[in-house]
Amino acid sequence: MVTNKDLQSEAETHRKLEIDRFNLSNDRFYETHKEGRFHRVRQTFGQLVVQHALPAVKLMKPWYKNKLTKSELRSFHRPLLQVIPNVDITFSRVKGSKKKKQKRKELGEVMRSSKDLTLRDHTNFILLEYSEEHPSIVQNVGMGSFLVNYYRKESIEDTHMPQSDIGEPFVLDVTDASPFLGFGNVEPGQTIMALYNNLVRAPVFEQPPRTTDFLVIKNTYKGETKYYIRHIPHLYVVGQTYPVQDVPGPHSRKITTMVKNRLQISAFRFIRKDPFSRLRFVKLVKAYPEYSEIQIRQRLKEFAEFQRKGNNTGFWKLKGNTPLPSEEEIRKLVTPEMVCLYESMLVGQRHLLDAGYGKAADGEEDNANEDSETNMDIEEQLAPWITTRNFINATQGKAMLKLWGAGDPTGRGEGFSFVRISMKDIFLRQGESLEERLAQIELLPKSTHRYNVAEQQLVYREEITRIWNTQLAALSKAEEIEANDEVNGDSEDDDEDAYSRQRRELSAVDRNRVSPSPSLFGRYRDSGDRDRDRERDHDDDDNVSVAGSMSSRTSAGNFGSSRNKYLIIKRKIRQPDGELVWKSETIRDPAVMNTYIRHRQLIEESSIRTEALEPTEDEAKNERMRRRIMEEIARLNRNQERRMARAAAKAGSAQPELPLHTAAGALKKKVVVSPDVFSTMEQLT
Repeated sequence: MVTNKDLQSEAETHRKLEIDRFNLSNDRFYETHKEGRFHRVRQTFGQLVVQHALPAVKLMKPWYKNKLTKSELRSFHRPLLQVIPNVDITFSRVKGSKKKKQKRKELGEVMRSSKDLTLRDHTNFILLEYSEEHPSIVQNVGMGSFLVNYYRKESIEDTHMPQSDIGEPFVLDVTDASPFLGFGNVEPGQTIMALYNNLVRAPVFEQPPRTTDFLVIKNTYKGETKYYIRHIPHLYVVGQTYPVQDVPGPHSRKITTMVKNRLQISAFRFIRKDPFSRLRFVKLVKAYPEYSEIQIRQRLKEFAEFQRKGNNTGFWKLKGNTPLPSEEEIRKLVTPEMVCLYESMLVGQRHLLDAGYGKAADGEEDNANEDSETNMDIEEQLAPWITTRNFINATQGKAMLKLWGAGDPTGRGEGFSFVRISMKDIFLRQGESLEERLAQIELLPKSTHRYNVAEQQLVYREEITRIWNTQLAALSKAEEIEANDEVNGDSEDDDEDAYSRQRRELSAVDRNRVSPSPSLFGRYRDSGDRDRDRERDHDDDDNVSVAGSMSSRTSAGNFGSSRNKYLIIKRKIRQPDGELVWKSETIRDPAVMNTYIRHRQLIEESSIRTEALEPTEDEAKNERMRRRIMEEIARLNRNQERRMARAAAKAGSAQPELPLHTAAGALKKKVVVSPDVFSTMEQLT
């Protein structure tokens, strides 16, 4: 029985919820959430369709090469400008652009050739400068991106729309998710521009272009080089890039499939151009000189067959059941994004090879095991296929990042470190020690849990917010930050004191990899300068007659918190007249310093016999020695098994296979090794 009181409450509910009184769906019974308890979250990703120019879609050369040289990988997207000295440079006149009604046309129809991508005419453009010295993923020529102006409403009734000459406006609701994948947020009433494409997301900040800066364009065509100069109308700096696709590891299935598909694309297009749908094998050999003829034939046999009889003798044709795909289907086999990820993998692989990490560069140590990553050196953990995977897993709640310290691309707390840490360990704030946190936990009542997940997540989010705000403050400043080249600490006159303190100071040096950038918005050295420094160091090493000494004089702190560190290398050089002279060289690039110190440590450690290894206070050195001992034990184990197998074969008896053990106790019974080795290994463990 329905009373008047029920009818009044029903009418009151309809009035508050602005529901028609004739609505009989009983909506109030389905309102399970209450204000402040549940929030509606609308995702803001995957709504924009990014288009590329036709040269990028068709993977035109020379912008989309099948193989990159070592010099191209070392100066990736930063080619060296080679200018002949004492030769005048003449700037040609900038051509006028054809103004047509192209607003309604798609990007692929507007930019159909490489001439449409040039800046030699009066085409409008903006200049984006990456704040990271080495971004993990960089787009190639002709690939499209959006500049989106994200604005978050202050309230539900807010109807403000950000107005800007550059960028697409996008209004975020009060409860919408962050467009920066959880590593940064747009506050209510705040507008932040973002770089949006199929590979990365990144915040973008406008900077006033200086009147002394110009854009110089160098164009070489048929041996003739021309220069053009243009004014920079708009300048933006890009913050730290957040990958939305992970870089595949070396020798992964994605890499092998992409390489195979690129050869198929070339074969299909050659067949399409031929009037009889045939393929001449010589054309593929010229297009892919990095592959042998045997490799090309093996891949051709998957979809084509060699004609030995008939009118098409000597040609390759598609198999009878294999139709020739259309141009749209051919373009889907390999996209420009796949090529960018492949090139990023090659760049990371070349960096590890130059640093001396052969196994990591080959992908032998690449797996998703959390414990294996912690045993890697910091250079290995910063491989692009590892950092991108860590970040994507962190955005999905499957992993936690270190956020600060080793791996920060700025070296001064203005960027996130994509190094993964264990979700079971206690997360520490920057500058907080484990002893301090444990002391705080001990003060808690015994009835409370020592590991509080909610508290861990709160500290984790606070660190993300702190680093994000620091980055925004650094990149929003219009004034230029000048690098401080002054060196703190002792003067260079105390060479003998530095020489006597070299061992003690080297043990205190933080060997974690940091970027040589003084600031996120600073000026960086060109990669060619670092290559020339390495070549000069290599030439000096060739002239060394006596083992050179090395001294390191550092200021207070570590590499990650100070940019005033430098390394002094002292070598004894033989002069042309035969006299030996000490020569000192100062290195200020942290990347070169870490590489030199690491190689020096490896040389010194390799000269020590395995039986003489002893534990030290350096955990990284202990881990390297432990790994060396385990490899030596495994080698001796394999040799022992081979000797027993040969002895069994000579005796004519069937000898059962021995299992491969890794425990030190089991190996003692099989391999005769000095007891010092096992005692040292147990101490290191």
